[in-house]
Amino acid sequence: MEFVVAAVVILAVLALLNLLISCAVVRRLRDHEERLGAPGKSRSEGRDPLIGRRLPAFDALSTRGERVSGSAITGPDRLVAFFSAGCAPCRDQAAEFARHPDADRVAIVLMEPAAQTDQEAILAALGDSPIVVAEPTGSAVAEALGVHRFPQLVLLDEAGVIVASRHSLAALTAGAR
Repeated sequence: MEFVVAAVVILAVLALLNLLISCAVVRRLRDHEERLGAPGKSRSEGRDPLIGRRLPAFDALSTRGERVSGSAITGPDRLVAFFSAGCAPCRDQAAEFARHPDADRVAIVLMEPAAQTDQEAILAALGDSPIVVAEPTGSAVAEALGVHRFPQLVLLDEAGVIVASRHSLAALTAGAR
């Protein structure tokens, strides 16, 4: 009988300890949630930090050998996508981007020097997209806009200002139009 009482007391102490630890974890999670804000939003502004940025002036060569400049790709509802050649989700989004019916779309692919097969795969996924620019990693356009996560798809207004930004084409077109 003494063993049963001792076991019950030990289990009660362990249950109380578990309850205290659980309450501490919940309190800590609430604190982190307040500090970070809602998922996917900037801590300072409460929204995507790319929104409101202007497409910088740039001059590049498309994969078809045509000159492409920042001023030439601005326009109402212009879709610009940033893909990284070594990114698996980028290949999926690139294929979806290539099938998108909007003719006013531009893909900027950041190429890692050592990933030739990845480069070929993402360019093949983009297919006959109207404008495809292949830039080295650390491209001036991506750096000026602050694009560091891929895939990154943005919607520009007539002035070249980002009005919407998402990591998937479906989310961008659903939320922006």
